[in-house]
Amino acid sequence: MALQKLPNNRWLLSFRPTGVGGKYVRKRFDTKAEALRYKAMAEAESARGKEWNPAPVDRRVLSELVESWFRFHGQSLKDGEKRKRVLLNLCERLGDPVASQFSARDFTAYRENRLKVVSANTVNHEQAYLRAVFNELIRVEDWQRANPLEKVRAIRLDESELTFLSLDQITALFDELRKSKNPDALVVATICLSTGARWSEAESLRAENVYSNKVMFTNTKNGKNRAIPIDAELYGLLRSRKGRLFGYCYGAFRHAVQRSGIDLPHGQLSHVLRHTFASHFMMNGGNILVLQRVLGHADIKMTMRYAHFSPDHFEDVIRFNPISKWTQSGHITQACSQ
Repeated sequence: MALQKLPNNRWLLSFRPTGVGGKYVRKRFDTKAEALRYKAMAEAESARGKEWNPAPVDRRVLSELVESWFRFHGQSLKDGEKRKRVLLNLCERLGDPVASQFSARDFTAYRENRLKVVSANTVNHEQAYLRAVFNELIRVEDWQRANPLEKVRAIRLDESELTFLSLDQITALFDELRKSKNPDALVVATICLSTGARWSEAESLRAENVYSNKVMFTNTKNGKNRAIPIDAELYGLLRSRKGRLFGYCYGAFRHAVQRSGIDLPHGQLSHVLRHTFASHFMMNGGNILVLQRVLGHADIKMTMRYAHFSPDHFEDVIRFNPISKWTQSGHITQACSQ
């Protein structure tokens, strides 16, 4: 280090803050004290390293983060294109703010207004999708800040009762399906009621998905294949077909439901056959863990919605409660009648 007083009474500081081999700095100061303070500051900053330096400001807007998310991860998802459209529309409604300035308060203010026109479930999906964008970019180190939605709770939803068809309603529905001009609708409905498949899973079956008295569902919601056994009659019918087994027939199914006079809650038509399978499976004594595998649920909590249909559901409450022996000996009647 060289600190030299110049003829004009200023001071010239010449040194390398990072040591030998580092960048050479020459700087003039009015006083010697200023030069020494600058040298100490520069050496301290150098000793701290790059991680102590402020990160460059990220000027990207939300829609740019969505595009990055799609490039890094979203395009590999089965519903990636759909999520991207939802997210870009969300960014537009938010005004596409600079992402580094977007806060939890901004989203909750948006949510308050959004709930006036859409359901809470829709808003929860939007929140989950946007939170996932930040989480994924943090994971791949493309976002250096915290997730602004990390602590924002989703809106609590009341669990809706799942509608299922009675045996009489199934009979009425199949009578109408037999009258339909689209014969595929009857076969697809039969598959759904035989296997618990979603309509889209059954409708997209191909000949190669039918083998060894089973159907293999590949077009599934979670991307995991499911092989479900079917009876010999249905197997023979499906094996007689080639290529894609069915054309589009959901419209024919919808019209058959309407003609049969079955009244369903809003939004439950597409899954009513799946719910019907699961409900009757449990009512007939089926095992809840088997049902989970048949339906393809990753989380048993989804399947537990059908547990109350089991004929012995909670029967152990009667047998194993602390006063069950009183019940067997008549002590409850005696105690309550005194």
